[in-house]
Amino acid sequence: MKPSNIIDLNDRKAVEDFVNRFDYIICDCDGVLWIDKDVIPGAPQTLNKLRSLGKKIIFATNNSTKTREEFLNKLKTFGFVANLKELFPSSYTTAIYLQMIKFSGKVYILGSSGIAKELAKVHIESFGVGPDETPSNWSPGMADFDLDPNVKAVAVGFDNQLSFPKLAKACSYVKNPKCLFIATNRDETYPSSKPEVVVPGPGALVSAIETVTGRESISLGKPGTFFFDCIRYIHPEIDPKRTVMIGDRLTTDMVFGHNNGLKTFHVQTGIGTFEEMIDFARSDKSEDQLCVPEYYAKSLAQILPFL
Repeated sequence: MKPSNIIDLNDRKAVEDFVNRFDYIICDCDGVLWIDKDVIPGAPQTLNKLRSLGKKIIFATNNSTKTREEFLNKLKTFGFVANLKELFPSSYTTAIYLQMIKFSGKVYILGSSGIAKELAKVHIESFGVGPDETPSNWSPGMADFDLDPNVKAVAVGFDNQLSFPKLAKACSYVKNPKCLFIATNRDETYPSSKPEVVVPGPGALVSAIETVTGRESISLGKPGTFFFDCIRYIHPEIDPKRTVMIGDRLTTDMVFGHNNGLKTFHVQTGIGTFEEMIDFARSDKSEDQLCVPEYYAKSLAQILPFL
């Protein structure tokens, strides 16, 4: 049985009250709008309807594998109305951060091309994306390669071409205290189209590097406050009190909302489950309470008939 302070958006009055409370909607993507190459049924129609009612939409994803332009193309392919100014992938926030601190040097990327392309837009040189060319015929327990002295930062995202040489290089660069250690996000897993298949996220790589080097990463994705600062920089008129965060991940999206003074809406089409939501709500730990949403629904499509 759910606690009374979490509102199930399953009737017209609840949805009308919800809609009237907000001007801005910040929406996660993976697990809320789509899972990999499959759109979640009803998600485009629901967000487009909310937009037609005057709501302003922000797409905020910890996914760093694509650029803003590539995410925009995916949104439009699935039938979402969107424009570039509304898109905030963590590849973009990484570029914004390095530009803001007037970064000078190269970036070694343990991640995907989205990061490299966004960095290139702000004239920051990077390398590391794709298979590693370093010979890996070292004896067990050994590694041997040359480090580029111009590398001043390591950026970690999702990397499905991870190898031991790449991990060893990232750790070696980060071991230098003058080298920035950036996590585009710390998501432990990504939503999978097959429930029995686990897709490890960047958080697994970040934790490995932290363990090896003894250093803590600078996290630029949700649930931190810098991510919202980026949104507010582009949309200075946004009022946190009139903004709701929609997401599937209780430990990231809901915490992000609470950390930044937003209301929170949990949809159960991705990582988080109803049972986990209830467990967090019943906990007496303050950190668990940050994972509890104000609203929930099985999917975005649940509220569509009441709009």
